[in-house]
Amino acid sequence: MVMNPGNLARAHRLLAPRIAYLIGTRDQHSEPNLIPVSNVTSVSTEPELVLLAVFKEWQTHANLIDTNAFTLSVPRVEHSLGVWKLGARYSRYRFSDLRTKLEGSGLSIEDRADLPGPILRDGLGWMSCSVSQCLDVGGDHGVFIGEVTHVEFDDQYLDAEGLPQIDPHPLMQVTGNQFSTSAESFRLPYGDRHVDHQ
Repeated sequence: MVMNPGNLARAHRLLAPRIAYLIGTRDQHSEPNLIPVSNVTSVSTEPELVLLAVFKEWQTHANLIDTNAFTLSVPRVEHSLGVWKLGARYSRYRFSDLRTKLEGSGLSIEDRADLPGPILRDGLGWMSCSVSQCLDVGGDHGVFIGEVTHVEFDDQYLDAEGLPQIDPHPLMQVTGNQFSTSAESFRLPYGDRHVDHQ
C-alpha cells in the first residue's frame, strides 16, 4: 500500500461517509425549509449539545441566525432519493418554492407550528434544538451549537434510551451523489477492569 499526498482542498472527504441529517428551519416569516447536512456531531452529553456547520450562503444559515432554533431528523437509507432531492443546490432538482420542494421530495414530512422546522416523520428519530452559540471560525461555514430541547426515537429501531433494537441503516453521504449506509452491527466484549481515565 502506498500513501500519496492528496488535494488539500478535498481533505474533508477523508471524513466520509457521514450521516446525511435533515436540518429543518424557518425564516422570519415562518416559511419552512429542510435540507441535508452531514456536518453534525455531538459535543456534550450533559447538557445534550450538537454542533452543526452550515454553508454561509444557504438560506438555512440565515434562518439559524434569525430564529436561533432547528430540527434534526435522521433518515434511513430508504429515504435516499427524497433526501437527495432536498439538497437541490447539489442534486439539480429544481422547485418553484420551498413548500413545493418539501412536497416534491416524496418524503413523509411533518411541518408543525410548535417546532422550529419540519421533521421527517418516519426516520430513525428527530430532535429539536435551540441555538446556544453561533461561531464564525473564518471559513465558508457558520458553526452553531444547539441544545437539544426534545427528542423522539422510532421504537422499531431505537428504544427510549436510543439503543438500537435492529440495525438502523442510516443514510450516509460519501461525496456528491454517492451514498452508503452502515454495515451489520456487532458487539465486542467489555474488559474486566474499570478504567477511570482515557
